[in-house]
Amino acid sequence: MEKVTVDSISNGAAVERLNLELQTVLENILDANTSPIAIREINLKVKIKPSDDRSVASVTIQATSKLAPVIEHITQLYIGTDIHGTPEASEVIQPTLFPEIDNITQMKKGGTIND
Repeated sequence: MEKVTVDSISNGAAVERLNLELQTVLENILDANTSPIAIREINLKVKIKPSDDRSVASVTIQATSKLAPVIEHITQLYIGTDIHGTPEASEVIQPTLFPEIDNITQMKKGGTIND
């Protein structure tokens, strides 16, 4: 019989699972919707349960990761009712509050209306 190592146990399942979780963590790091500085974590859990006579053992291998959550996105809503009393909401979007008007000329900095 061959001696068991982390590399060889269950035909390399421990290393394979660790690599899969590493890939997940790397994808999470590159995701622009997550914090770039949040700590990610990979855990490899190996459970070994020996038999009563200690001659054999059952082994369970599990790899898990803790990822950075998606960053919150904050917006504002105007909430009210329509003419029929049905609740509705509209999102506050800055450019739609003050649209550009073509017939207004920007004043020069420090100037007056008569300049």
